[in-house]
Amino acid sequence: MKRFIYFPLSLLIIACNLPVPADAAPPTALMDTNTPPPSTPTLAPVSTDLPTLPPAPTPTVTPIPCDPITTDYCISAWVFPFQRPILPPDMDRVDMSYMYASTQNRKRDPHHGVEFQNAFGTPVHAAGNGVVVFADSDKATKFAPWNNFYGNLVVIQHADEMYTLYAHLSSILVQVGDEVAVGDVIGQVGATGGATGPHLHFEVRAGSDYTEYFSTQNPELWLAPPYGMGALSITFKAGNEKNYERPMVISKYADDSETLQFTYYVSSYAKGFEYHPEDCVLNSLQAGRYKIAFSDVGGLHERFVVVAEGRLTEVVFEVK
Repeated sequence: MKRFIYFPLSLLIIACNLPVPADAAPPTALMDTNTPPPSTPTLAPVSTDLPTLPPAPTPTVTPIPCDPITTDYCISAWVFPFQRPILPPDMDRVDMSYMYASTQNRKRDPHHGVEFQNAFGTPVHAAGNGVVVFADSDKATKFAPWNNFYGNLVVIQHADEMYTLYAHLSSILVQVGDEVAVGDVIGQVGATGGATGPHLHFEVRAGSDYTEYFSTQNPELWLAPPYGMGALSITFKAGNEKNYERPMVISKYADDSETLQFTYYVSSYAKGFEYHPEDCVLNSLQAGRYKIAFSDVGGLHERFVVVAEGRLTEVVFEVK
């Protein structure tokens, strides 16, 4: 979460001399010209050493958490622990036509991961350091309510009971027990299982049971944005928490004008993903100004926010 920071003011101490009255006359003295002038007195030496002063206290800065409920948005130095499983020059951007927890306008089952559209044989890389805990097809072991849903897949265990899952592979290049480093090639893009064409299905799962279908997290909160880009998290706060697939329009504007540059049409999570604190995440957004627009029973809501490079912008809306 972003933090507001308050800086204490320094104290200024001003020294001054007492003023001399403007009408004060210089003192006069009577002098006897027959008396020799007095001898010049001997003055004691005056030390020029300044007294040693204690060091000035260092101002303390107390971070105050930024609260996205009471502000338009918060920008946080979010930790993105994983790199992208597809690396340039191949397509390393998430396919926005079938985002996490979306249904393509109720045409498909809610999506528990994200897609990277690439050709057969494209190298698939480990998103982080870890140990391979599964490397086979899912014909015998279920990772979804159905067998042979993911086809050939690899699962890597990372720290803190976090797992990354790589599905629909045409070939598996690791085996259970292998220690892998971030960036290692672990397989190749394919179309096994329930895939309708070649792509990588990528998931992030949390908890002790990596086969649990509803242990998924939105990968776009975990993958580091590409250079020059950031991420945007949107949360809807409502009494009944029923914000299923709320349509939104997210528009990019020029930083110094109202010139519209491009627009995304997205929706909030589908039913079944209420366990997430957020309702939508977009990664790989160019840094700059965005307008979020949606409607509820109270009418049209619009808000400008800023996306910063390598950061997470958090936005919360109170809705009816």
